[in-house]
Amino acid sequence: MLDLMDISDFIQKIAQGITLAIGIDTQVIDFKLQRVAGTVYKPIPQNGGVVKRVIETGEYAISTAVDRTSPACLSCNQRSNCKEMGYLHCPIVYGNMVIGVMGLICYEPEHIEKIKDERRGLLNFIQSMCELIGLKLKEEEVRKKEQEIYRKLDSQNQVLNQVLEQISDGYVLLDADNIIRNVNKKALNIFKTDSGAILGKNILELIPDPIFHKMIETESVNVYEKIKIGEESYGALFYKVAERREDLVKILNFKTIINIGSRIAGEAFRENQITFGNILGSSPRMRHLKEIAQKVARTMPNILLTGETGTGKEMFARAIHNASDRCGNPFITINCAAIPMELLESELFGYEEGAFTGAKKGGKIGKFELADTGTIFLDEIGEMPFHLQAKLLRVLQERRLERVGGNKQIRLNIRIISATNRDLEKMVEEGKFREDLYYRLNIFEIHLPPLRERPEDIPLLVHYFIEKYRSFFEVDVSGIDPEAMEHLCRYQWKGNIRELENVVQYMISMSSDSMSGIIGKAALPAQVMEGKNLDPAGREAEDIPLDFKEREALQMKKLLAQYGNTTEGKRQVARQMGISLATLYRRIGKMK
Repeated sequence: MLDLMDISDFIQKIAQGITLAIGIDTQVIDFKLQRVAGTVYKPIPQNGGVVKRVIETGEYAISTAVDRTSPACLSCNQRSNCKEMGYLHCPIVYGNMVIGVMGLICYEPEHIEKIKDERRGLLNFIQSMCELIGLKLKEEEVRKKEQEIYRKLDSQNQVLNQVLEQISDGYVLLDADNIIRNVNKKALNIFKTDSGAILGKNILELIPDPIFHKMIETESVNVYEKIKIGEESYGALFYKVAERREDLVKILNFKTIINIGSRIAGEAFRENQITFGNILGSSPRMRHLKEIAQKVARTMPNILLTGETGTGKEMFARAIHNASDRCGNPFITINCAAIPMELLESELFGYEEGAFTGAKKGGKIGKFELADTGTIFLDEIGEMPFHLQAKLLRVLQERRLERVGGNKQIRLNIRIISATNRDLEKMVEEGKFREDLYYRLNIFEIHLPPLRERPEDIPLLVHYFIEKYRSFFEVDVSGIDPEAMEHLCRYQWKGNIRELENVVQYMISMSSDSMSGIIGKAALPAQVMEGKNLDPAGREAEDIPLDFKEREALQMKKLLAQYGNTTEGKRQVARQMGISLATLYRRIGKMK
């Protein structure tokens, strides 16, 4: 925050003008009891005197007869040299704080008479001058902030230009009207021109390809298309940067095509753009979970995702992030089980130079700092060492951290989404996970069901994976026969969606010589054909073909046995199945 010393030249002109206008000396003192400006030098008493009282109370003070026997005068170290006969002091207020005092100092009898005769007018005048100083200080603060913003923007633009020049792809930055605002050398080479000839032009005028025009005009975000620029073919990717900015809204990425047959190159760009629409699942339970997750995405600060390995916890975390008001900010993931215990603390919280042997010069920023203003996803949170749980709890409580080897408090504005396939409540009971941390992380829990509890989603997932991987493996397959699909639906999928994805890839590669383009039963891996996986009731799934209603009934019985027949138990069952309590009661009635 600025203070009066930052505008002392301006205040000096005000003081001189006041003295010239009314003939009484003027002085301005700041809240530290330092002289800022004035037409007379009057030493400030050690006890602060009347000026200190005005600063503390925020009220003006007027005197036309100084009492030399008053306690204030008797205790003043300037008493023997003081020639002051009277005064008028007004507080200078800025941002609800008294930051100084402007005073008229009377040394002559005529000064006293002037204050007596024009008391109200002079008081209003000095108060107006104090307000003027406050406005000037605000103006100066705004000016300095603008200078800092321009400095940062200039610095960011320099960094952006340096980064763009190091990238092997062509990059073009557009505004809301598709006007080119920045371009790197690779893109200039593609267009065979220089920056002076291209900046300020509409990108649609430079690339006549109708596919490209459609991509831009329909704003097909994150779509990877093959287009023509001159005589050459390039892969073009279009995506948005900010919805509310007019100066920089869109980015175009042009890749030189060596083998355009695979569009897997676009996957890296699409990864961070996952929404709930990308999460496959039409079962009632999955629809319910997605609805809940969308509701809490904008409200809940900390969310805990639970479920078995391979159920899609990271996809849900990304979708929650992208549905929140933090969607344009960082999404940082860290797997607590994948990083060695001795390195996890420095990865999470960063470290200062010299913090330990082998520490980088200048230190290193941690994942939490990288996630500032955005979301950090702590996967496998149940694997976090107990001693680090205390530090994580402190970060959650205080929203600030200290790097390893440092003592500076770094403020954080982050949302934490954590995930685990372990039973944290049981770990709390066993003393392996801090209870206070558990309740901090688990402000809202979303439990993702295993694939075996929503078999009606399996066909949808299978067809999606076939479409995704058939071009990658260059195998001409378009579907799967019903018998093979039935085997997939009856399999128990201990590895869940991740295992199903691997199995579909295997089946596609095993169907390379299929004349019909249909994946048959013979392409199934041995564990699916021969596995004796048990259904929830303990029977061999391969021996008993079950339809959806039968599977649902078995699931309901299992959950009722787990949670009990109390009202609270039934609420838990309804929550796990993704249905309302009333619907659960109706289905229980049909089972009897």
